[in-house]
Amino acid sequence: MTCRSCNYEFCWICMEGWDKHGSGTGGYYKCNRYDADAQTADTDAARAKAELDRYLHYYQRFANHSEAGKFAQRMREGTENRMIELQASHGDSSWIDVQFLNAATEQLIECRRVLKYTYVFGYYLPAGKEKNLFEYLQENLEKNAEHLTGLSEMPLDKMNRSEIINYTRVTETFLRNLLTGVEDGLTSNAPMV
Repeated sequence: MTCRSCNYEFCWICMEGWDKHGSGTGGYYKCNRYDADAQTADTDAARAKAELDRYLHYYQRFANHSEAGKFAQRMREGTENRMIELQASHGDSSWIDVQFLNAATEQLIECRRVLKYTYVFGYYLPAGKEKNLFEYLQENLEKNAEHLTGLSEMPLDKMNRSEIINYTRVTETFLRNLLTGVEDGLTSNAPMV
């Protein structure tokens, strides 16, 4: 092979210079050279691929929560209309009675913003007990945020006010626990509320 940038000729199998090849290496088109440095290059390449895969794992989740955050922002725009519809469908309801929808939407926006950046934090967090606890808290927050999203998107006639209020509070608690853990150190003796 020839490098297009510098015109260096090399064997694509062992990555050595083409001038080191000939009948002694099995011929120009059949390389049988063993090179320990090539083995190192293979492990370096494998290590680089593993690091790239790790980066992509965290980046894709960062991007997913970024998109979910945009969706939650768009959801905020329709929340007031849904609150008006819900209030109208229950003739005796006041504006205060339907505020739970707004509270759930605002909680989801905050959760998505925090979850997005937990993947940046998690990428740089070294493996160990602290990372395991962090990922556990992150997973719980994600599950609750997803469930709360599903509850908030339900048709108004099937919506359960008390369930949304409860999940909003539970999700807020998971969010607080995650943030407190990150701020105070996850494996320290800081009390988790």
